[in-house]
Amino acid sequence: MAADAIRLLLFPALMAFAASSDLLTMTISNRLSLALAGGFFLLAMITGMTLHAFGMHLAAAAVVLVIAFAFFSRGWIGGGDAKLAAATDSEPQSSASDPLALSAALRLC
Repeated sequence: MAADAIRLLLFPALMAFAASSDLLTMTISNRLSLALAGGFFLLAMITGMTLHAFGMHLAAAAVVLVIAFAFFSRGWIGGGDAKLAAATDSEPQSSASDPLALSAALRLC
């Protein structure tokens, strides 16, 4: 029950805050990315995620971070966007291995 509340309330609220912050100030706070990453760790502990699944989520986030920072170095996206993409991908309901999410992310860039 608590895991569902975190997944359904915290994640969308943080993403909405990131969107509004980026829209209004053109910045995404590092605290927001840290909050998303912290939410992932909390959710992983609450749900009893296996070590293998935990590692796969972190590996997917690392891949997204490397790709996003390559985009940042080319000036295509901002640094906050790159960090937010990696923190978002570590969330249990998303994964870089999801073909639909991956193709949507690549089309946006």
